[in-house]
Parts: sequence; structure tokens; C-alpha cells
Amino acid sequence: MTVKDKLLATEIEGMLRRYPGIARARVLRAADGQLVAHVLPWGKHSVTADAGVLAEVANMNMAELRFLHDEIFVGEVYLRGGIVLRESAVVFDVGANIGMFSLFVGARCPSAEVYAFEPVPEVFDKLQQNVEARSVAVRMFNCGLSDREQEVTFYYYPNISIMSCRHDYINWENEVDLIKRYVANERESGPPGREEHLAEVESLAHKDFEFAERRCQLRTMSAVIDEVGVSGIDLIKIDAQRAELDVLRGIEPRHWPLVKQISMEVHDEAGSPTEGRVQQVERLLGEQGFRVTVAVEDMLRGTGRYAVYAVRPGYDSDPRPVVAAAGTARGLDPGQVTEWLSRNLSPGKLPDRVMVVDALG
Repeated sequence: MTVKDKLLATEIEGMLRRYPGIARARVLRAADGQLVAHVLPWGKHSVTADAGVLAEVANMNMAELRFLHDEIFVGEVYLRGGIVLRESAVVFDVGANIGMFSLFVGARCPSAEVYAFEPVPEVFDKLQQNVEARSVAVRMFNCGLSDREQEVTFYYYPNISIMSCRHDYINWENEVDLIKRYVANERESGPPGREEHLAEVESLAHKDFEFAERRCQLRTMSAVIDEVGVSGIDLIKIDAQRAELDVLRGIEPRHWPLVKQISMEVHDEAGSPTEGRVQQVERLLGEQGFRVTVAVEDMLRGTGRYAVYAVRPGYDSDPRPVVAAAGTARGLDPGQVTEWLSRNLSPGKLPDRVMVVDALG
């Protein structure tokens, strides 16, 4: 490709990354002289089989990124238990990390309005990069959510940022055990072709769990609701490393009727302060009128991690159409992508054709 072609390809690829459902794009000059855009959908395959899908996602490390992609985009873990995304949904992403769930919502429900919360500055920076690169409708908050406004010390783990948490909520032994059990479970019953990825994850258990202390701001969800003025919340996703009950307790009684669905990870670790947590969460959500489902992911069985899904009765009758539910991902339509490009690029900058592919080099 000429220098002019490369500059044009870079501009087209950047625009294509903003199209809902596209994970990655490459623009090449074909043998017949045509400029061809190859696009790869999110969640088409496990990223462990096609690592290139995440080449352009800002991350802390690739092993962690692969885990997040497989869990969120392939496993659709937050859309289980009857959870759905409706047209123009309002979503709170609590414990957003680098923003994979926010990107998932943007890919599957482009009309959604997302509020993402991440307290650790280094991780928040990656969240910003990912949201801005894809122009997803996300309002970002560099804070965590809790039962009261406060500033606390977090332990931030550069090698495995998803385990970063409040210093007073740390459980070293459980974190190491989680890694070992996850790897063992995946080797026993997971899909093939993942050994390199699993070896990378397993190596984390043999490190010293180096961490840095960070002072982080915590707010209550009710304070945020008052600030942003939302009239309803279609979905709250919570992954807050043992602080999930605090997050729920930060919702004042006057705001609970606004919440329609909750999808969350709950720690209930035997012999630790979180023991019995699932029952506490179930009771609280039941008192607020939700139908509650508790499940354990196969890859996390035996780790003390539970998935809790809560849906408010009557939400099924919401007139807005469901645009995303587990197992309903639609393939990309080259014609629709081409039409979208024509509305966002000048005629002289359009590719000659768009092709949906299963992998990109």
C-alpha cells in the first residue's frame, strides 16, 4: 500500500471501531486494486483462539484481557438469569475496570446510556482510552461506590487488576486459590486450544502479588443518581471485589423503585468475613421486591464466587424492545456497515467493499 493508502486505511479503521459490534478492522488493497475493509465481530470466537481481536484494546495485561473478553463477550455472564438490555437502556457499570462490560453494552445495545465507575487511577485511564477510541456513550467516574462517601486505601495489582480492592477487604489466600481453581476447572471442562492462555493465568498464582497502595474516592449510588438525574436504571452490573453489599446499601429507599435489574458477582467465602453474603444479598433484594436467581459459573465453582441476578416483576411488560439477551447476538451485515460508513466519511474515503471475517492477522 502507498503512504496515501495507509493514511486512508488508518482513518477508515478508526471509524469502523466506532461501529457497534465491530471488535477490530483492517483495510487492505486487494489484488484487483479495490480497497477492502475486513471487520471482525465482538465475541465471534473465544479470544484465546484469536488473540488479534483484542490487539487494539487498552489493557493492563493480555492474560487478564482474554479472561474478561471470554467472560463478558463470549460467555455473556451478565446477561444470564433473565437479564436483558432494552432499547435506550440506562446501565450502571460498577467496578468497570478497563471497560469491557461498557464496550459490551455499546456493541449489543448502541442506544444505551452507560455510567461507569472505576476507582483505581491507572485502570481508569485504560477505561477512558477504550471508551474514547470507540465513541461509546459512557459517562465515566473515577470513583467506587459504597454505603457512604469516604476515601479509602485500595490495593492495586498491576499484574491482575481485576483483583484490586479495598485494603481492608483483601483475602490473599482466596485470590491465589481462585486462580488455581479457575485453571483446573478450565483444563477439565473448558474448550480446547487454551493451554497457552491458562499457563499465563496460572503463572500469576506463583508471583508475589505485587501491589501499590492508592487512595480512592467512594460515593453512594444515591448521590450519583441525584447528580445525573436519571429517571430509571434498567441494569446495575456490580463486580466490586467483596464490596458488593456496600454498593447495594448505598441505594436509599427512595431510589430502589428506579432499579429494574441487577447482575452481580457476590463473594461468599467460607471462613472469611464474606461467609453468608449470598444469603444477605438475597434477603435485601427480596425485601426490595426482586425475583432473585443465584448461580455458579463452571469455571469458578469452588471459589466462593456466585452470580446473583435480580429482575423486578413487571419489567417484562416494559414496552421498549429487547435488543440484547443471552444467545441473541446478531452477525454484522456488510451492507449496513457500508451504509453507516457512507454517513460518516466523505465519498472519496469509502472502501470499495466491506467483508465480515472470522479472524484477522
